[in-house]
Amino acid sequence: MKRYIFAITTVILAVATVFAKDDFVTSLKNCSSYTDSGVVETEGMQAKSTKKILGWEGDRCVYKEKVNFAGMDVTTTCKFTKSQITELTSVMNAYSLVQKYSNESIDTSSLSAVQNNPVVKVWNKYMQDSSTCSMSGLDGLK
Repeated sequence: MKRYIFAITTVILAVATVFAKDDFVTSLKNCSSYTDSGVVETEGMQAKSTKKILGWEGDRCVYKEKVNFAGMDVTTTCKFTKSQITELTSVMNAYSLVQKYSNESIDTSSLSAVQNNPVVKVWNKYMQDSSTCSMSGLDGLK
């Protein structure tokens, strides 16, 4: 169960970034203060997400996101290096440009469809790296 919740939380967290506004990408690139919230739905599950860029802590940019779904609050805290920020924002900008000239909509109908999104893939890479991101709120799940 814990592995499933972690996967869903990671995907929902990353999906929220697919719909990220340009000012989020700019704020992440500069590691400047930012707060936004929204609702994402996948596989019939609705999740509320609040993301914050808190600024630099030493040589790392602190990003925090709280996701609420199925009565649970899961918080992810990431501390990104400058090179990780460059990769994340480059993929988000490239994807945004493709979407601008494409008739395709972002498919959030299932977890597998979401996981194929390039923005989700790059975020998942860091979400699953315990030296970059950590999650809290999963206590007691097996």
